Parts: sequence; structure tokens; C-alpha cells
Amino acid sequence: MQREHVIEDGLEAVRISGHDLALQVIPELGAKISSLKWNGREVLARNSRKPFRLAEYAAPFAEYDASGFDECFPTIGPCRYPEPPLMGVEVPDHGELWSIPWTEAPYEGGLCFHVKGIRFPYLFTRWIELPDAGHVRLRYEVTNLAGEPFKCMWSAHPLLALRPGMVIHLPEEVRVRVDWSRHGRLGELLDEHLWPVTKDMTGLPVDLSKILPESVELVDKLYTTRLPEGWCALRDSEDGYYVAMLFSPEEIPYVGLSINLGGWPVEGPGYYNLGLEPCNGYPDRLDIAVERGRCITLPARGSLKWEWHLFVGQSEDLTLELARLDQLL
Repeated sequence: MQREHVIEDGLEAVRISGHDLALQVIPELGAKISSLKWNGREVLARNSRKPFRLAEYAAPFAEYDASGFDECFPTIGPCRYPEPPLMGVEVPDHGELWSIPWTEAPYEGGLCFHVKGIRFPYLFTRWIELPDAGHVRLRYEVTNLAGEPFKCMWSAHPLLALRPGMVIHLPEEVRVRVDWSRHGRLGELLDEHLWPVTKDMTGLPVDLSKILPESVELVDKLYTTRLPEGWCALRDSEDGYYVAMLFSPEEIPYVGLSINLGGWPVEGPGYYNLGLEPCNGYPDRLDIAVERGRCITLPARGSLKWEWHLFVGQSEDLTLELARLDQLL
């Protein structure tokens, strides 16, 4: 594996490459994965209107680039922490991690970065490896540094590059729940829909899995019901290109779907990307997740570990390819 230091939009970045992948991280900007290239093809969405720049802690996420791959913890949506002894403390939009510098630790197997919470007492660590062709392994550990339990949730936040005609794939019999839908197209918070074909609030059929052109100006933030199998994928039927994510459904029971087809930010112009987001809680706001029992609890001075795998490649049959990838793990 090769490693080098580069400058991206005036910020220092670390690039590792191996097999057919090249991955770039900006430590000062929440250890954002700013680029992931497979055989030269960029996997992640990049906002051409907003260059990368250092973020102000607790600022609105929409004020910055909204591209690449960030980590969200201990919330996705801004809210106030709902329980003592931290009750009332503001939890920033998209969590604390994306806007603050991380520290790199020596790791011969790839990259390792860690960071401590600002308003909340935890240590968050992420390891990145490139073990095989088209394969990124991401491992995590979060440690509660306090003497009381800490309720929280994590979501990966990779924003994938799109083109019309791509299709989102999820396990059979999964349903999705609304976090937010522009103009209430799919209803209100936690309204439930069949996947992939459902009806909007006017009764018209909608295939949520199909990526439409940016000109439609739609955006829906959804969460799956608990997954029976640990995977999700985006595939281009034109050339068989895919991005697949595999994980344990016990460790990561949900996937968030931020399907942004030119509809957000609502004041425009909107972005064109897909957030395909393995996560361990829902909906976006931690206070609602705690109320519904859809978060995790870190015991006092305790830790939690988990991992997931991102694969990029080409295949004529996604079902067979997912079975092959599963055998690699």
C-alpha cells in the first residue's frame, strides 16, 4: 500500500492507494474521506460549488461542502440531549465529529484517526484498510469516558456520486420510514412505506429505488426498518458498476437513505447525491431515537466496537456478486 501527503483545497490530506483503489482523508476536517477512486472513477459525490474548508464547530452542515464521506455521532439531526446528567446540552447538526480535527495514530495496516467529543465525554476511533481489490474495510471503537451511561447513535455518511438510471438495492421485505420528505411528498416523520414501490401523498405510484435526473428537484430522507440481512447497494444497470456495503445486521441494524435529486438545500440550487448510510439508530434526531428506544447505550467507562465493508466493482448479476463478497468476509 502506498501513502503520501497531498494538499486539497488548501488543506492537508493523507492519501493511501492499493490494488485498484485510492482513498484520501482530510484530518482537520473531521477526518473526512474526501475522495475514493476505483480505477480512476470517483465513487463519492463532490460539490463543485463549495470547496473543502475548515468548519466551525456546531455550525449547520449545509453551510459547508456536503460532499465526500463524514461520520455522524452522537446524532444526525440537531437537538438537545434528552437525559441527565447532560439533559439540555445542544447536540450539533450531523453530530460533533464532522467539523473538528482528528488526530492520526500510527497504523501500518492503513489509516487510524481518533477524536474526543467536545460537549460529550467519549473517544471515537476509526481504522481504514484496503485489504483487496475494490474493498475498503472500516473498523470503529467508541469509548464512554464518563461514569454514567451515554445514549447515542452513529451513522456513516458517505455521499455517493450519481447518474440517472442507477438503482438502489436493499434486502427483500424491508420497509422504509420517513425522516423528512420535501413538500411532504411521502408524508410526515416515521410514516412507513413499502420498498421499493409505494405511493406518494396524492396516491401516485413512486419507485423509490430509481435514481431520477437532478432536474426533478426531489429529496427524501428515509430509514429502513430493521434489516434481515446486512447489506445495501447502488448499481448502474448500464455498465454494471456498483457500490455495495456489507455488515452484521446485529451491529448495524438500519440503513439511512438520503436520496437527494436536486432537492436540497431547499433554497437551491440543490445537490445531486445519494447518502447510503449504515447506522445503529433512527431517526435523525437523537432525542426522538432515545424516546423510541432506537439508539445505543454505552455503559459507564465502556466501549463498543463494530465494522463494515465497502465494495466497488462491476457485475452483471448483483445477487451473485453479493454472495461472492459475503464469502470474502
